[in-house]
Amino acid sequence: MQQIPIIILNWNGIEDTLECIPSVLEQSYDNFIVYLVDNGSNENNVRLLKEHFADHSKIELIFNTTNLGFTKGNNVILKQVLEKENTPYVVLLNNDTVVEFNWLENLVRSAKENKAHIVASKMVNYFNRKVMDNAGHRMINTGEVVTIGGQQAVEAYQSAFGNMGACAGAALYDTMMLRKIGIFDEYFDTGYEDAELGVRAAILGYKTIFEPSAVVYHKVSRSISKIVNYDYMLKVQTNILYTNLKLMPSLVLLINFPSFLIKSLLVLLVNLIFWRTIFLKTFIQALYIVLFKDRSKILRKRNVFFEQQQAISSINILRKQEFFLWYDVKRFVNEILFKNKTLLEKELE
Repeated sequence: MQQIPIIILNWNGIEDTLECIPSVLEQSYDNFIVYLVDNGSNENNVRLLKEHFADHSKIELIFNTTNLGFTKGNNVILKQVLEKENTPYVVLLNNDTVVEFNWLENLVRSAKENKAHIVASKMVNYFNRKVMDNAGHRMINTGEVVTIGGQQAVEAYQSAFGNMGACAGAALYDTMMLRKIGIFDEYFDTGYEDAELGVRAAILGYKTIFEPSAVVYHKVSRSISKIVNYDYMLKVQTNILYTNLKLMPSLVLLINFPSFLIKSLLVLLVNLIFWRTIFLKTFIQALYIVLFKDRSKILRKRNVFFEQQQAISSINILRKQEFFLWYDVKRFVNEILFKNKTLLEKELE
């Protein structure tokens, strides 16, 4: 059993962390080290982390003086891990989770048996364990990387399948792959960095899968809920456009441009009809940022990426993407069915 590093960030979430860590320490795969990183929390969080975990042999406590965000907070540790040649995998886990006894064992087994480079956990809603939270990512041909499984029945996710990357809230990464393609892009702060890394891996020919036996109960964006505001929404929308422009070959962008244009016009039209000004402002400002403000930065990163890496063919990339209209129709139907099912269950209780 090779030692597996597990990176967990805490940012003013001590109650969640105190519930998460014991479930990790009880894993059936017991050769691991937890890098528990406090991301500039208040004094009470720091004190309690020291009281509970300072002397534990399987935990290395790290204290950042400021909040580095999810991307940089993880990257600092990832760089250290990648310097160790005898470490085959690294695992990232959110502190607002509780993991099943064989979670880590099943992640590692799945990576080895399937020769996978990214393995997504089966993330189940902590508060309603009949409902999925995340089974990895898929990519729409209009550029969005979206969640698989959100708010769907857990029973529907009993088999492994390929995807376009994992939610970094509970995922395994092959260290050899990370050394070759890089870690999180620090254009991001907190949000979408895992989506970009997953797409990057997939279009460079690495295997990314969902593993149904690696079960994690997730409290669903406890940290994100602390920072959601207009600036955060704008950054996410900008990140979607940035990822597409940075990673997609020119032929893929050209073929998908009509879909992007049609969907953008539909989004603008719907938001105009319902006068959702905040969404209009977010979308238009994000377009301005990537096309004008950050254009030279994006072009430099795009050029470096294609100079250093060899993507799979444009045809194969297009095959990995889902046509936006089919996806949006299915999402609309699923949301209606889920809401109706939830209402029925409440009535029957």
